[in-house]
Formats: sequence, C-alpha cells, structure tokens
Amino acid sequence: MAQSRYLIIGLGRFGAALAESLAEQGAEVIAVDRDMAMVDAVKKKVAYAIELDATDPQALLSIDPLKCRAAIVAIGENFEATVLTLAALKEVGVRDIVARSRSARESRILQAVGATQVIELEYEMGRTFGKRLIGSAEAQPALGQALKP
Repeated sequence: MAQSRYLIIGLGRFGAALAESLAEQGAEVIAVDRDMAMVDAVKKKVAYAIELDATDPQALLSIDPLKCRAAIVAIGENFEATVLTLAALKEVGVRDIVARSRSARESRILQAVGATQVIELEYEMGRTFGKRLIGSAEAQPALGQALKP
C-alpha cells in the first residue's frame, strides 16, 4: 500500500481543496467525481483525475482503491450518494475511510455504515476559527484575509 496515495471522492470546494493540498505536500492523489467539469478543474493539480460513479463497487475496483492510504468521501450535498459510496468502499475492502458530514445525525449514520473518521466541516471550522480569533495578536491582521472567498 502506498503511504502517500489518497483517493478523494467528490470534487466540490472541500474535495478539490483537499486534493490540491495533499498533492502540494507530495502525496499521490486520485481525484474522482461524477461531473467531468469538476474532474477537469483539478486534473492538472493531481496525479489522476477520473470521472467515475463511486457508488458502483466495480467502478471503484477499476482504480484500485486498496492501494490508497485512505479514501476520503468529500461529497457535500447528496447524502444518499455519500452513504452509497461509503458502502461501496467497504464492499471492495477499503479499511480507512474518512467521510464528510453536515450534522451530528449524518455523522452517526456514516459511522454506522463504516466510516473510520467523520468530519463535520462547519463545526470543526467554527471551532478552529474561534481559536484563531482568540489567538496571538499577529493573527489578528490576517482576519480580513481569512474571510475572503
């Protein structure tokens, strides 16, 4: 198993940013989405960018997910697709699966389906940003920059 190979499924803002960040740090990234426009947006920034239905176990096997250190399900708006993708990853034998959730309830469901780690982005970002606001005086001038899209 490649210790620096990651599978990112879902290339919205979070998934694309995560894929780019991992690639910048030297990881080999396989970026997957059903939408070719999303794939096109990251293809020059990652090792592999593929249009694929990740809810289909046979399609997942075509990209050999077992050679990845972790699979990250970064699908944002379609919870059903997140659950089905997680189930497909478990079916093909992926052991380390991180899933994005939008609520505590979604987190419980994703853990029940087999996610090894769940990220509630809004909650975690709120806590991180709160700590940053209270943090060192040097961080305060960067506040305006951090709020820009």
